[in-house]
Amino acid sequence: MKIVTSPAKLMNVENSTDLLKSSTPRFIEDAALIQSYLKEKSPKYLSELMEISTKLADENWERNQKWKSKPTAKESAPALFAFTGEVYRGLDAKTLDKASIDYLQKNHRMLSGLYGLLKPSDKVMLYRLEMGRPFEFEHYKNLYAFWREKITEQLNSEMKKGEILLHLASNEYGKVIDRKKLNHTVVDFDFYELKDGKLKTIVVYTKHARGLVVRFCAETNAQTLNDVKSFNYEGYRIDEDKSTDTKLVFTR
Repeated sequence: MKIVTSPAKLMNVENSTDLLKSSTPRFIEDAALIQSYLKEKSPKYLSELMEISTKLADENWERNQKWKSKPTAKESAPALFAFTGEVYRGLDAKTLDKASIDYLQKNHRMLSGLYGLLKPSDKVMLYRLEMGRPFEFEHYKNLYAFWREKITEQLNSEMKKGEILLHLASNEYGKVIDRKKLNHTVVDFDFYELKDGKLKTIVVYTKHARGLVVRFCAETNAQTLNDVKSFNYEGYRIDEDKSTDTKLVFTR
């Protein structure tokens, strides 16, 4: 079983761990190529591309100037610990034991607009480049065009026959996986909150729940879809009526 999540805009490379030996991202040369084009872009361009404030654009322009493919330990952190957004608050890797971290190293992958596909131990620097932004370079219209085949092939190469892919990424990032060429069943997830007798999707809770599912899988050493169906953290329970073989629906 493999699990994919989105990265997070919020990052902290001061986070680290003794439970993982740091590694170099599989697609670091591709990341360096993208970064070579990104580095040339002005703060104004970055502000418009990513719809961010002038202050954030200046900050990310500086990050682009400092970025390198072989960062020091001080300049980088393992991806699992570097991302600190809502998904990763739900996952809360810093409180997991070694067995759980080992499980994630084997099974968990993070999609990235810059790095493509990351293992938990892969060293990353501070960056911001969302997959869905219309960033054009060379003959590529966007990052999907650059990454889709590479990421799909890499997942196929890492997965054994009959393994399933738990899609806990956002739609923006999940679109980079070519499901027609992926030789494995993809399982999607929906999370609903029961409010005033109605089921509602609340984005921040959905992000948090995605991280909780990853944590649950790690802590329980989940190996099958039935194992995942037992997810029950923070009041969630599977809705068997709404769930199918390729979509699990959890409510609370």
